[in-house]
Amino acid sequence: MGFRKACVKSSALDRRNGMKKYRHIRTIAFDADDTLWVNEPIFQQTQEKLKALLAPYVNPAELDERLYETERKNLHLFGYGVKGFTLSMIETAVQLSGGLVDGRTIHQIIGMGKEMLEHPIELLDGVQETIEALAPFYELMIITKGDLFDQESKIARSGLAERFHRIEILSEKDEDTYQRVFRRNGLKMEQVLMVGNSLKSDILPVCRLGGKAVYIPYHTTWVHEQVASQQAEGFVYEEIGNLRQLIRLLNPGQRPALDDTELLIEGDGFRLRRFARSDVGSVARHANNIRIATRLQDRFPHPYTEEDARSFIDYAIQAEMESIFAIEVDGQAAGSIGLIFQQDVYRKSAELGYWLGESYWGRGIATAAVRAMVQHAFSELGLHRVSARIFADNAASRRVLEKAGFALEGAARQAVEKNGRLLDVLNFGILAGEQG
Repeated sequence: MGFRKACVKSSALDRRNGMKKYRHIRTIAFDADDTLWVNEPIFQQTQEKLKALLAPYVNPAELDERLYETERKNLHLFGYGVKGFTLSMIETAVQLSGGLVDGRTIHQIIGMGKEMLEHPIELLDGVQETIEALAPFYELMIITKGDLFDQESKIARSGLAERFHRIEILSEKDEDTYQRVFRRNGLKMEQVLMVGNSLKSDILPVCRLGGKAVYIPYHTTWVHEQVASQQAEGFVYEEIGNLRQLIRLLNPGQRPALDDTELLIEGDGFRLRRFARSDVGSVARHANNIRIATRLQDRFPHPYTEEDARSFIDYAIQAEMESIFAIEVDGQAAGSIGLIFQQDVYRKSAELGYWLGESYWGRGIATAAVRAMVQHAFSELGLHRVSARIFADNAASRRVLEKAGFALEGAARQAVEKNGRLLDVLNFGILAGEQG
């Protein structure tokens, strides 16, 4: 989920202001390697092959160190990319073997470099979806560094080229370079958002210039791009877990943003908060009830085990297009309530779902939680409509929704089969301004 670096926990007002943070953004600039497609693992796989090839001359740990040192020294000559890496591998092989490495081995290293250049483009998870979602609302741009020919080839083979209005392939990415790029393209700093996986190259230079940046960590990072944690202290940027979350963060077309991440709703005898993995026991205990499962879809299992609870909580913590809260009563997670955000022309709507442990039925907690969630949807997330669907025989949920201000909008006859029975589904809805 999203976390704002170097910021104290925000209040509800701060969160509302935070949702306006990106309203002036017109251009989104993406790094390419390990932000849009796989890159560093290809280098690491090749380095492992080099270790095996040079095993007669050097131990693996020393090779890693010597190869990086050679790469670092050669950057000002060869720049970044596969070709410079290949030349550095050859130079390292010659040095570590004392000049004994033969022509056949050199030929093999060259072949490894060619394989890297011809490696198929593997888009990272969510890239295609995110680019398609953002393209109608923003001018998209690539700012990447490396060998010109190699980067042009990767962009062309990615299938994404036509989605980007501007492409900048640089030899280095620092403050001066970014300033020149923005000036050359007639871009205003306050209207550009930089997105990338490298704090050193993508995030901190833009932050130092007073710009906005979103950091998406990749599971592996070249040592040259790594920075100590203290180097990032004092800079404000967003961190998200994957590229899909950029959709909600930027809120294109008024789609709900991620700024509800730290939200805490206090109620009378309960509160709504984010799930924690320590909630597994209490969730399993309260959810393991046939009277609850009978009223919900089959994806809510019975019996409900701790493994089921663990899977649900992991999902709730990582949910991208849903906002899911625990209903905490007496200090324990006794239920769940959430919004499923709708997309495309339905983007101002969300569907509500909830359940509460039987121990707390009849105390008005479910109704109060629904009211709080609806208020959150309208005042914090900018939605206009919240809907809910229940089985026609669920009289208790009907009372909860009606007390919370929902109106019955119709029925879908025999729309579901539950426990061998065909049941009608009642459709309820509430609009902004209608809640009591």
